[in-house]
Amino acid sequence: MKPSLHPSAKPEKIKDGSAAVTIYVDKTELRKGYRLVYWHGRQRIRKYFGDYPSAKSEARRVLANLRAGRVEAATANISDLDQLGRAKRTLAEIGVSLEKAVHDFTHAHKLLAGRNVPSFVQTQLERIGSIRDASVAQVAEEMIADKTNRGRGQNWIKDLRNFLIGTAAPRLKKPIMAVTLEDLEETLTKYSGRTRNNKISFLVQLFNFAKGRYLPENEKTVAHKLDRDAVRPSEVEIWTPEEAKKILDTAHEDELGFFAIAMFSGIRTCEICTLDWSQVKPHSDPDESHIEVKAAGSKMKLGRRIVPILPPLAAYLNKIKPPKSGLIIPNMRMEKRMSEMGIRSKIAWKKNASRHSFGSYRMADIKNVYQVAEEMGNSPAMVKKHYFQAVTKAEASKFWAIRP
Repeated sequence: MKPSLHPSAKPEKIKDGSAAVTIYVDKTELRKGYRLVYWHGRQRIRKYFGDYPSAKSEARRVLANLRAGRVEAATANISDLDQLGRAKRTLAEIGVSLEKAVHDFTHAHKLLAGRNVPSFVQTQLERIGSIRDASVAQVAEEMIADKTNRGRGQNWIKDLRNFLIGTAAPRLKKPIMAVTLEDLEETLTKYSGRTRNNKISFLVQLFNFAKGRYLPENEKTVAHKLDRDAVRPSEVEIWTPEEAKKILDTAHEDELGFFAIAMFSGIRTCEICTLDWSQVKPHSDPDESHIEVKAAGSKMKLGRRIVPILPPLAAYLNKIKPPKSGLIIPNMRMEKRMSEMGIRSKIAWKKNASRHSFGSYRMADIKNVYQVAEEMGNSPAMVKKHYFQAVTKAEASKFWAIRP
């Protein structure tokens, strides 16, 4: 078939503003048809066509692209355009733009230092199995709900939530799978010593919970790679007999029961908060006089224990004349009450000092690690570590002589 020639068979220059292309007619034995010629900077571009309409159509397309500054599109050949069309049709099936696909692939190629991207992705999919993506906040909420359902203590749950949801999640706004060691270190920047170690324990529990759900089951997580601070054992703080007496003398009527039980029984604050007066059972026979700490109200649900009502506490209970039932501290925020007590008594408040005082003075009095451990709901090793030889026998005598 003879090519469709331009009627004049002369070069045709087509212009659009400063952009111009020229169509030449080729009549040699080697080439017959139309040649499209234009300049791209200092480079002369030539394209060949067998018929005039195709050359003219391409001339208009090139002019439009040159005019709009789309030089790459203007200089593309038919093969380039075919590849572009096929690529766009393939990407349309998954709803991804060509620009994003090229950006993501190039980024992945650089990260993998030239390794085969599809092969690497396949290997990773086989490694992670069917685990799903989830943000740190989502995993934290799931873990907190799980721990709550399993009966963990309210104070522990509160501390866990404050750190994971209040501090960690806002700084780790990414899937838990993507969290790095550097991310966790940045989250822990403001913590040190025992506090840092406690926060690391929370993170380790979070990442352990995510295993098999959102992280590979059998791999060491980034949380397990965090270094803990070396912490020197600290001396426990206790009340002197004089401070203990002043605190009890300063206590209001509705809080005296709490402070007396905390001081002379060693029961934890969180345990006293769940105590009912029906569990406090004074008796004329000292061996029968006791407080029952039920398993449901004990720390970590360690089990029921019987705590003796010793003479100082018996004296204060006799003064209080408590009811037969009802919560010992109904509707009280004891942390606030303890802070206010420090102000009223003009004594710097020491955290857990009442429990530590009981342990220290009780050990000095009876020198029986196992009995004190049982009464306090603690391990013998912990009792010996903190309370053995903490006070003298004379100081203990003064403490146990306190009365209203």
